[in-house]
Amino acid sequence: EPHSDDSAIAAGGYLHYCSKNNCELYFVLVSASSLELRHKFVSREERLKEYQNYVDSLNGIFLKPSSKNQKITLPIDNESSLDTVPKADLVNAIEESILKILPDEILVMGPSFHHDHTIVYEAVKAATRPTFSFCPKTILVMENPTYIHRWNEISSPNNYFILSEKELDIKFKKFKECFPSQIRGESNYLSEKGIRKWAQYRGMEARSEYAEAFFCL
Repeated sequence: EPHSDDSAIAAGGYLHYCSKNNCELYFVLVSASSLELRHKFVSREERLKEYQNYVDSLNGIFLKPSSKNQKITLPIDNESSLDTVPKADLVNAIEESILKILPDEILVMGPSFHHDHTIVYEAVKAATRPTFSFCPKTILVMENPTYIHRWNEISSPNNYFILSEKELDIKFKKFKECFPSQIRGESNYLSEKGIRKWAQYRGMEARSEYAEAFFCL
C-alpha cells in the first residue's frame, strides 16, 4: 500500500476476516513521511507507529524489503512524492517481498488522481508481469473512496466482500484505534459517517447491507 491507512480504509473488513480464518498476512508499506495535512500535522514516526499497531492488530508481519542495489528500503520517506523515486528501484523492492512470501493473493491500491496510488499500482503490475518468476493466483485492486471517481479502467468493481453491521463496526473501530491521526470531520469520506455511507453504497451494488468493493485480476 502507498500510505499507511490505505488497506484499513479499503479492505479492513476483508483483512479482519482473513486474520480470523488462519490466513498469513504480510504487509508492505511503500511510503511514510511527516506531512502537514489539512486537519493536523502528522510525523513520519507517528505514521509508522500507527502502521505497526495496525499490522499487529491483524496478527500480520510488517515486511521492509530493499531493492537489489540497496538504494531504497521500504517504507521510504517520500509520501506524496513517489514520482521522485526511480521506478526500477520501487519495482525491485516489491519483487523482493513477493519472492520472499510467494503469496496466493496480493492486494494493491488502485490508480487514482493521487499519483502515489498510481505509481505503486504500476510498480505492482510490473512486479507481477507474466515473465516474472512468480505470479499470485489472485490480485485484488483496492479502492479508496477519497480518490475514486469514475475515470479509469478499473473503477467499476467486479468483486465484493459482504459486511454485516457488526463487521462494519469492527472495521471502523480498528481504523479509529490504529489511525487516530487520520480521522476526519463528519463531512469527510474518512469520517465514521463517510466510511459507513461508502460501505452502504457498495452494499447496494452487492445486494447486501454493506460491502467492500474490489477489482479482481
